[in-house]
Amino acid sequence: MLGVYTDGDKEDKAMLGQKQQSEDRSDGGAGNGTALNFRQATDAIDKLRARIDQAAAAMRDLTQVSEHWAQGTQGRVRDMATELRNQGERAVSTVSQQVEHNPLTSLAIAFAVGCVLGTLIRR
Repeated sequence: MLGVYTDGDKEDKAMLGQKQQSEDRSDGGAGNGTALNFRQATDAIDKLRARIDQAAAAMRDLTQVSEHWAQGTQGRVRDMATELRNQGERAVSTVSQQVEHNPLTSLAIAFAVGCVLGTLIRR
């Protein structure tokens, strides 16, 4: 039986050769496909990281700007409150001086203002 091949043996060898070629093609193609998919995934991850870094930088910038704005606003509000307090103190001082220098006139003005306000409140 040595050296004698049957038709079945030839068919088996042909099928084995085709299978081997098919595996070689699928491994080579899948290897490139896998490498390509891996590269695409890596690129996508890198782009995503870059976008996240940009968003983080924008948030830091926005936070710094809002902190500066808040500090500036606090300073302006503090200055305005101080100025309003000073104006109020000056107004009270001026009214006090007017009442001390002209007590009867001040009493007459207070009475008239009281009558006007009382009339307005009743309506």
